[in-house]
Amino acid sequence: MGAASESSENEQGDPKLAADTHRRKVNDAVTLKDVARDSGVSITTVSRILNAKESGVPIREETRDRVFAVAARLGYKPNLLARGLRGSRSSLLGVIARDISDPFHIQILRGINEAARKAEYRLFLGHVDYEPQAAVAYGSMFEQSHADGIILIGDIQGGDNALDVLAGQHRYVVGVTDRTERRQIPGVYSDSVAGSDAAMDHLWALGHRAIICVSDSRTYDGRLRADRYERYMHGRGMGEYVQVHITDQEPDKGYELGQRIFDTFDDSPTTAIFATSDTTAFGLMRAAYERGISIPERLSIVGYDDIDIAPFVIPPLTTVSQKGVEMGRSAAELLFRMISEDLALNTVKDVVLEPDLVVRQSTSSPTGTLP
Repeated sequence: MGAASESSENEQGDPKLAADTHRRKVNDAVTLKDVARDSGVSITTVSRILNAKESGVPIREETRDRVFAVAARLGYKPNLLARGLRGSRSSLLGVIARDISDPFHIQILRGINEAARKAEYRLFLGHVDYEPQAAVAYGSMFEQSHADGIILIGDIQGGDNALDVLAGQHRYVVGVTDRTERRQIPGVYSDSVAGSDAAMDHLWALGHRAIICVSDSRTYDGRLRADRYERYMHGRGMGEYVQVHITDQEPDKGYELGQRIFDTFDDSPTTAIFATSDTTAFGLMRAAYERGISIPERLSIVGYDDIDIAPFVIPPLTTVSQKGVEMGRSAAELLFRMISEDLALNTVKDVVLEPDLVVRQSTSSPTGTLP
């Protein structure tokens, strides 16, 4: 007898299996009521278990295991969009990230996810890779999916028009990181002026005067930090030593730039580098190592962001902490407050976090005579 006939006989012999198979055949949506019936518990209990809702009433592990097993057997899939279609909140949050490979943005995502889980939200994540049109496309997708709100991680060069579109399409939108002033949507960002001054004050107090800056041009805060460096140096009469080198934030780009800088470094008066991102600093440190330039004895380096790996490179990197996890958490909490209180975009103030300088072993006083 063929496999199809054998399956049919099994279904006829087991009414429960036949009923489950029939559900799959007609493609009916399995509901919480179905799972509760087959699990022998209330719909409320099933909802608490499957939606990870906490309460003061404990649930036994065997009950949880039974509910999960029944849900898997029936093919239960939570319909998160149904709430939005009924006119209530969907508990879905759209996140549009400029670059999900950026270690600092990963910190921010951790903070957003932490706050979202606490508020019983689920995340949609879109990666735009610096492309404004991709951000608009994701915004439309999240709109169709009835997302309650959107968080945009990282400003995009030339992306002001995209922000206009997002602000027009969605009532609840929050930006986070890489901002220097108020824009079309409220945002959470770090004070790059204070952070840059902290980095330069540290190098200056150690005795460094011939300091160069390595930054990027694709982000607003990268340009602001480089501009602040120039103002700092000119303001202290060190204009003759001002150098700003531009590269991308990826470590390999910092490494390539470092090779060019250090090719003629033997006779250079430079004793310190202010890198406006940690990833750039890592590339520079590798290039210095390969050229036999000791850090921090010959060259001090300060980074920016305090990403997770910064304490574990050799030597551990002195850097400016933007408190990425806190920044992400604050952005999500701000968005949830906008949603719950129905706040318009233009009525919500930005949240500006104060950065902290984290001193490690990549900086020390310069050797030799000061300029």
